Amino acid sequence: GQHDHDALMSNINVFQKLFESTDKTWRHGYHWFYGRHLHRYRGKKNLAILEIGSRRGDSALAWKEYFGSNANIDMITYGGNNDSHKFDNPTINCANDESCGRIHTFYCDQSDAERLEKEVIAARPDGWDVVIDDGSHVPAHNIISFEVLWKHVRPGGVYVVEDIETSYYPKSTVYGYNFEAGISAAPPLNALSRFRQYVDVINRGYMGPSGHTFSLFEGDDTIMEIGFARNVMFVRKALKGTDSGGKSYDDYPHKPAILPGINLVHDTIKETLAIFREQSKLLDKWRP
Repeated sequence: GQHDHDALMSNINVFQKLFESTDKTWRHGYHWFYGRHLHRYRGKKNLAILEIGSRRGDSALAWKEYFGSNANIDMITYGGNNDSHKFDNPTINCANDESCGRIHTFYCDQSDAERLEKEVIAARPDGWDVVIDDGSHVPAHNIISFEVLWKHVRPGGVYVVEDIETSYYPKSTVYGYNFEAGISAAPPLNALSRFRQYVDVINRGYMGPSGHTFSLFEGDDTIMEIGFARNVMFVRKALKGTDSGGKSYDDYPHKPAILPGINLVHDTIKETLAIFREQSKLLDKWRP
């Protein structure tokens, strides 16, 4: 009804106001997305958020205002200590400044899985409720970061990839990285295409007796929902707990229908996994 619409618009406008100095709002209009999807996390006890791609610190301070001073806000800067994109970020020295809340800044290349594990994930072993990739925007980096960080998203949490426009460019440069993608490019050159492959993992319970073998990366069995919005894609993690029937999310599907030809599905699973593994080799050139 009108009340629900007004409440939704209020959430959208709150986000827009707090982030008006960032291009999340004035350029991309992401407040229409975030206002709907992140308000549920406001005020959550022990909330933790990770954003890849901290520059001047504007978004870090805005996140503090949006989620509250008790939220743990972790920011990853571009590249690393020796990267040409190192900049003067005022939140780096926020440790003893109460106005910054709980803001922690890391120098780490988002494509360096080992450093992500040792420096970022190790610093937040209980994971994050919200992860946002606003880093290099290179499609391959989007994929590498997601497949490393996903298992550290908390139950019911969400992982968001911004600025997916780069996947439409057959050949281009962003932040000094030369890359090739394109609307018809096969994954993993096109990040959207790779994330569409994850949808099949969500539905593996309908692939017959061998469906449980359909796994694309570690922890993908906890993917509950994948969505695409304007220049944004998001993945939501399965909730813990049980429904009124005493069943958990993992207990479904329950006795799914088996159609004629189910025996052929097994062969397609093996073929698809082989193709996925071969495609994934293209990511190696983007790893340190």
